[in-house]
Amino acid sequence: MNEIIYVTDVRPLEGLRIRATFSDGAIKEIDLSSLLAAGGVFAPIYDRREVFEQVAVNPESGTVEWPGEVDLDPEVLYGRYEPASGHRIERRTVREPATAAK
Repeated sequence: MNEIIYVTDVRPLEGLRIRATFSDGAIKEIDLSSLLAAGGVFAPIYDRREVFEQVAVNPESGTVEWPGEVDLDPEVLYGRYEPASGHRIERRTVREPATAAK
């Protein structure tokens, strides 16, 4: 059984991409442009680079979040699930999970 994944570190990259480190040691670069372009609660993040760059990890929940209590599920970011909205998230694995060698 897979354990629950959470984010331990996140950094904004060029465009609307982030680099997230996950609890299993994996590091992924994640393109959020399609998801954020949908607007709604994501509009300020999409429209203003300075808001996008305020991305952080919520230490209590292990989610990626922005000001205004906008957050993203770590398991969606990881790639276990796709967003309920149907928007695609493209991911590139930078480092495989540490547990993959078992």
